[in-house]
Amino acid sequence: MEPWVVFDADNTLWEVESLYDDARRSMTEILAAKGIDRSTSEEIQQTIDQSLHQTMGYSAQRFPESFERTLIYFFPNASNQERNQIRAIAEQVFLRPAIVHEALHHLVTILREGYKLGIVTAGERWVQESRLRQFVYQNQFDVIEIVPRKDVATFVAFAARNSIDATRSWLVGDSVRSDIIPGHAAGFNCILLRSHNWHRVETESMVLPSGVYEISDLSEILSIIPLRAT
Repeated sequence: MEPWVVFDADNTLWEVESLYDDARRSMTEILAAKGIDRSTSEEIQQTIDQSLHQTMGYSAQRFPESFERTLIYFFPNASNQERNQIRAIAEQVFLRPAIVHEALHHLVTILREGYKLGIVTAGERWVQESRLRQFVYQNQFDVIEIVPRKDVATFVAFAARNSIDATRSWLVGDSVRSDIIPGHAAGFNCILLRSHNWHRVETESMVLPSGVYEISDLSEILSIIPLRAT
């Protein structure tokens, strides 16, 4: 069994939260032109989106649906054209390229000397496949898996399929809920990247398991992960 470093993708290997922020800002500007306070419309959208996550998870339909429902909340008689316009703004999140961490080439080069590398990412398959096609370091990773959601069983199965010694391996992610809690329970050493993410769902009000490392920049993992696995 071999040591691995397994990464989350969104807001870990690449940054996508700013894409959501940009779309949300465009939505609030449209509603502001109709007399709706920006902070109020943003809070309504965030609340609706969080509620939809309970049933729709990471479906690519959820975010546009939250925009449309926000519009209807303030304007119940909104036209189909207005609904389509507001949905189209949200849908751009899945079409625009994500921003890859600037130090990733160096990190991958160093880590490959002592570990196999993997990616376990959750979300709608076509969205993640599109982002992976744009990911210039894709061929540097030994295994990449796209899953509907991440839980303990996800990481246990990933370790079993790939003969991973979890006790000598590392999991790096930005979500306490989806990465750190299940990864830790599956036996991995875990590193939480405190990145800009969907804090309400991924981190808020969640207790970090003991022994988990915390970093604010991905490059810091080289000061935590032994360059040669023991």
